[in-house]
This record gives sequence, C-alpha cells and structure tokens, in this order.
Amino acid sequence: MPAFLPQPYAAYGSNLWHDQMRRRCPDARVAGHVLLEGWRLVVRKYALIERDPTAACPVGLWYVTAACLASLDRHEGPHTYRRTQVPLPGGRMAWTYEEIRIRPGPPAAEYVGRLRKGYADFRFDMAVLEAAIAESGFSAAAPPRP
Repeated sequence: MPAFLPQPYAAYGSNLWHDQMRRRCPDARVAGHVLLEGWRLVVRKYALIERDPTAACPVGLWYVTAACLASLDRHEGPHTYRRTQVPLPGGRMAWTYEEIRIRPGPPAAEYVGRLRKGYADFRFDMAVLEAAIAESGFSAAAPPRP
C-alpha cells in the first residue's frame, strides 16, 4: 500500500473529476471537501483560484502520494502552474496549484465538460462554477459559419 502524505491535495478545476484523477493519480483517495474562504474560482482558458476576501471556493480534497504529486506536477506544468500550499479550515494545509502564466479564455467546451463532471462528482453547488464559466466568455453555442 502506498504511503500517503500528511497534507491533502485541494482540487478546484478539472482534477475534481474522479475519472481524470484515477488516470493521473491511481493511488489518490477522496478525502472530502471544504470551502476555501478568501478564494474565488476563475475560469479563463483553464480554471484557477484567486485571492478574494469576499469569496469562498469549494475544493475537493484528495489524499495523495509523492508519486501522485509528481504526476500532477507534470500535468499542471512547471511553466503554467506552481504547486503551493493553502490553509484549510481548522489549520491544516493542502497542496494546490497556483497559475503563474495568464492564459486568456474562454475555455474549450471539452474542458468545461470536465469541470462540470468534477463539480457533479463532489456534489458541489453548480452556481459557483457556472458563474465563473459565464465570466470567462464561454458560450456553448457553436460559432457562426462563414
């Protein structure tokens, strides 16, 4: 059995989707979920969280191994996201990823689908996600043909 790290991983974007996490991190285990006070979900090309003292962002918690973190580091990329820690309610810390390269949106429909699946897997209120998607400029309508 793999050794788990004492800190969980806090997912807020497509890594909420259980199928994606099973592929990226087969040893990861769902550890619950919390509201991350002082953070807001933003969707550009991809999801990110920004500090906002008036907001709260739902995050899914995963228990992960060192191999899981190495896999997440590869998928999130050293030039786009940086692994960092955020405080959870109760004083614990969790690994998460902070965007370090701004990539304007809107997101692709396939990516929006993964976000929605993740929110459904954790049974989060879709209103938070849908508001962030709407702000991104995403439209499910097909672009007009020339």
